[in-house]
Amino acid sequence: MLRFVVVGLALVAWLGCGRADEPMDGTFLAGRSCEGLLSIRKGTNPGHVITGPGVGYQLLARNQKQATHYRIEILNADPRERWVAAECGKVVPAAAPQPAPTQPAPAPAKPKPVELAYILALSWQPAFCETSPKRPECRWQTGQRYDANYLSLHGLWPQPSSLQYCNLPAGLRTAAEGGRWKDIPAIELSMSTRADLETMMPSSKSLLDRHEWAKHGSCYPANAEAYFKDSLRLLKAVNASPVADLFMRNIGRRLTTADIRAAFDQAFGNGAGQRVRVACKDVGNRRLIAEITIGLKGDLSGGTGLPDLMRAATTTDPGCPAGILDTVGTQ
Repeated sequence: MLRFVVVGLALVAWLGCGRADEPMDGTFLAGRSCEGLLSIRKGTNPGHVITGPGVGYQLLARNQKQATHYRIEILNADPRERWVAAECGKVVPAAAPQPAPTQPAPAPAKPKPVELAYILALSWQPAFCETSPKRPECRWQTGQRYDANYLSLHGLWPQPSSLQYCNLPAGLRTAAEGGRWKDIPAIELSMSTRADLETMMPSSKSLLDRHEWAKHGSCYPANAEAYFKDSLRLLKAVNASPVADLFMRNIGRRLTTADIRAAFDQAFGNGAGQRVRVACKDVGNRRLIAEITIGLKGDLSGGTGLPDLMRAATTTDPGCPAGILDTVGTQ
């Protein structure tokens, strides 16, 4: 009798082992943006890693026979191995081994890069601070600071505009929509990206970076590091061009949208200016240039240059015809 009990317990233990992760081989093709979890049970996602819609990932395992989650490899994540919900995409099994061909097989086609439409929003910070002087980024603004002389980053917005808050937990979305940005977890970025962001996105002092990542970056086909790095790369291209020269020559003066669009044509090719829209705001009896938005389309995470991204985008109306380029300090 004792021997029967021991054998029975051993059998139960052996059957329990069958619940371990089951290795798989193939590709997980993401159908939409989803979280890459380090732990299914705890729901942890260090680095706020998001899968990109239409992107294929190396398939490693499933959590059970009727899988609720698949373990995949996300190359730009740390750590790389993450769990993603089964409903976020589909499994493409690995092809069966084929006999050696008599003729050399053609090279497989490279996967098509993710090409989405975007709006790059760039602010003129002195105009913003006219109506928000008590914000920390405004209290300490001086004429020598970067954002007093150059455009600063507001955000990078995947289009259409309805593409927002992709697969965010309900609590985070509520915090972001309600303006409770301090309740959104701090974004893990490299030291160099964080330093650039604090200089070129001054409103990160008011946690704008957390809001932008939750609302727009969650729909970007890469992680937070890539989202902000790509955004800053595009801003740097504008601020190293004749557009920045035009702005610096006209601080404190009236500037027309036609001149801004012409500077974009000069910097990034004929027609680039037609992808630029200028927004103004009235402060007292003055109309100030507050922001410019730039239409883009293409593979941003692949490093496509600003001229090509603008050329592929649709044209837009010019917006505000002219405004004053405000100086530092309330007027």
